[in-house]
Amino acid sequence: MGWMRTLLLGDIGNRLDIADTEVEIDRVKQQNRNTANRLRHKEEKIDQLTCELAEQRLATQALTRFLIAKNLISEQELNEFIQEVDSEDGVVDGKLNASFTYKTPSKESGGFGKIEWT
Repeated sequence: MGWMRTLLLGDIGNRLDIADTEVEIDRVKQQNRNTANRLRHKEEKIDQLTCELAEQRLATQALTRFLIAKNLISEQELNEFIQEVDSEDGVVDGKLNASFTYKTPSKESGGFGKIEWT
């Protein structure tokens, strides 16, 4: 109400204005705490995902080197296979879409499974 309260109620009006302002300050503080908690949770999730990505990169690098070092696959064959898998989502861009299901190959085919994109 502001100046009307003060004009009509004097000090009582001022005190009511102060009380209203304190309520609003408490609401804003709570809102800031909630925002800070959400931000902290997102930062923790980013840290977790960054760690998982680093572990996956290490595993992929180790497996790649192992396969080539043991002459189980040549570097060229591996690169060709990576290109083949990359093309299965319809776009050769060095990435895979997240929406897929893996189909295990039949014993007769003796090949690798295929990814079906949904």
